[in-house]
Amino acid sequence: MQQELTRASHSGPDGSGYRLWRVFAVAVALIAAVAVAAIFTVIGPRIFPSDTVSLVLAISVAAFGYSLIAAVSGALYGIQDWRGVGGMTISDSVIRAVTLALAVLLGGSATLMGWAVAVPFLIAVLLIWVWRGKGISRHLQLDVGMARLFRNTSATLLASLATGALISGLPLLLRVLAPDAGEGLLASLVLVISLTRAPLVVPLVALQGYLLVHFRESRRHAAVVLRWIGALLVAVAVLSALSAWLGPLILHAIYPGFDPLPGTVFAAIVASAGLTGVLCVTGPALLAASRHRWYVAGWMLSALGTVVLLSIPGDALARILIALVFAPVAGAVVHTIGLARTKTTAPSHVD
Repeated sequence: MQQELTRASHSGPDGSGYRLWRVFAVAVALIAAVAVAAIFTVIGPRIFPSDTVSLVLAISVAAFGYSLIAAVSGALYGIQDWRGVGGMTISDSVIRAVTLALAVLLGGSATLMGWAVAVPFLIAVLLIWVWRGKGISRHLQLDVGMARLFRNTSATLLASLATGALISGLPLLLRVLAPDAGEGLLASLVLVISLTRAPLVVPLVALQGYLLVHFRESRRHAAVVLRWIGALLVAVAVLSALSAWLGPLILHAIYPGFDPLPGTVFAAIVASAGLTGVLCVTGPALLAASRHRWYVAGWMLSALGTVVLLSIPGDALARILIALVFAPVAGAVVHTIGLARTKTTAPSHVD
């Protein structure tokens, strides 16, 4: 939702897109809250055997509030209100830290913790709206209508699910699809993957809105994207070489209880993080050019490729490394083809 609203939002002399944005934001927030409530009404009693109703309600409120944050953030990115974007990011985190601390001081029950996570979404969006909302209502313009907003948001949702599988969900995929690696090896791999992807991939995920606007506003779209990818690949090549040399030493020194890994494994894991980072650059570039289908296809192919390569028979470590490296390469190839077509074809809002 945030990515599509970032792409579709522009700053103009009037707020002609504000009413449409407001209806869309509230509609999606309600849909998200109702969907979450319906799902957790069914599975909630098994996950939360006590305080079920209160916790399901808290999760639904969180879904509603987070959707509003995504909508406001997308509008702020689109009209390039960087102070508002920074304020949203900081306020949401700070308020949640305060409410969680208060919940712990009050006993830290599951219900208190659930509401301490959920309520800050609403507080943060209200505070930012009071501070920066006039800019949205007075200057927001949208380049698509309601139907296209819903279709494009659905497309970015599919890609986000694939992104989650490749980044946050990777330890779960390894656990489910490569149990023959053994718990010791899996623990070491997950540790190294987490430590190396945090500085390489997480910042690029956080910069998705900025990159989308940056690429959208660039006159030499392809050249700007290539500079970002080139800089990323150079950094990854250097870090891969360093990790092959220092990685085993650091792992043994800091985590002596974990199974040792050879330097080549460290290098492959760092390279895979960099290749996933490439998708985090080409993805916003495609969205900036309104190439939603190519954007979704690249991320989905990477996610499906990871699942397929992890499922093939053979040595566990070998197929894990193959999946980590080649699945994002396949997605990056698809994204590159989409960007190449963008060079010769004018961007279309209906692709």
